[in-house]
Amino acid sequence: MDLPVTVGVDGSDASLVAAEWAAQEALLRGRPLRVLHALPLMPHLLPSWSRQTRPAGDLLHEVRHVLAVRHPQLLVRTEEVHDVVTSALVAAGEDAELLVLGARGIGGFPELRVGSTALHIAARANSPTVLLPANGPGMHPREQVVLGLDARRPAEAALLFAFLAAQSYGLPLRVVHAGADPVGACEGHSGESALLDRVLGSWKAAHPEVEVIADTEGAAPGPALVEASAKARLLVLGRRPADRVGPLGPVAHAVLHHADCPVAVVPET
Repeated sequence: MDLPVTVGVDGSDASLVAAEWAAQEALLRGRPLRVLHALPLMPHLLPSWSRQTRPAGDLLHEVRHVLAVRHPQLLVRTEEVHDVVTSALVAAGEDAELLVLGARGIGGFPELRVGSTALHIAARANSPTVLLPANGPGMHPREQVVLGLDARRPAEAALLFAFLAAQSYGLPLRVVHAGADPVGACEGHSGESALLDRVLGSWKAAHPEVEVIADTEGAAPGPALVEASAKARLLVLGRRPADRVGPLGPVAHAVLHHADCPVAVVPET
């Protein structure tokens, strides 16, 4: 069975941008697109700023129409569910190749870059989850895929996801050794480079068509990844295994709040 690329929409501008990004990704992967909208169980209890401004059926009809015009070859399925948004989207990730969300939806502060719903789902979904920045990517050229990696504890699922993404986009893969010692107190720069090379050796051999750029400059991982995001088409982070699910770590938080490109959070199995 072909698992779909699934995108959650709520009528916000960010979610509509996410739907377009998900459509392009589904075409690239040769997958159908599932557009999901969660309806609150008791909408009368919600604050006024979070209530729907138009019927859910109208929203899904509009999204489907726009995607059909832009991508006539794409198979699109829309679905409404009556459930808590976080529960509905985490459940949707069980049957998705990829889950896509806007980093923030309806409501919240205008300056808020990542909403609590997006953070909750990125920390708990069992599928790779892509969050699109609230303000859209900047104007820099998108010339690489970036992977944040701790070479002492390499995340295999994130490595595979990043290599396949770079391969499908036809872009180099920049691997930022996110566990490097900023002052080089342990092994020094050469030791960190050797460590990363050992981790990447088998992956480079398995994907010879992907140009790999190893980055062990030693900057703190959060700022290094945010800086790298300025020229990235996609930034990939690993996440702890499902049996140790909890809040995202400080590096992931920093990246999700400040990255200038879509960020994929990939859970280890």
